[in-house]
Amino acid sequence: MTVIERQPLEGDFPDPASEYLIPDADWVFLTGTSIVNKTFPRLVELAQNSQLVLMGPTVPWLSEFAEMGVNYLAGVTVTNREKLRQTVAEGGGVRIFETGVQYRILAL
Repeated sequence: MTVIERQPLEGDFPDPASEYLIPDADWVFLTGTSIVNKTFPRLVELAQNSQLVLMGPTVPWLSEFAEMGVNYLAGVTVTNREKLRQTVAEGGGVRIFETGVQYRILAL
């Protein structure tokens, strides 16, 4: 497993390494944040020969991602609005993942 990060920790590669590492990868996992930080189009282009997973709690559940080369979406869906709302109102932070949401994977 190879990790590429904008702010790499020990053992990670800096994001310019994407140009060299992603084209040879069998599987590529991109975070939904790549859409917001505008790296998504280039990373998808680099991953055209890979199984591509767009993942994270910010992933929009859009089947149109398949047209862009995404094979799977992996994220969360709301399962209990009231519990989730209460957890957020209490400043729940990562506790939101324990109440009111469920992890989900969708093949496109």
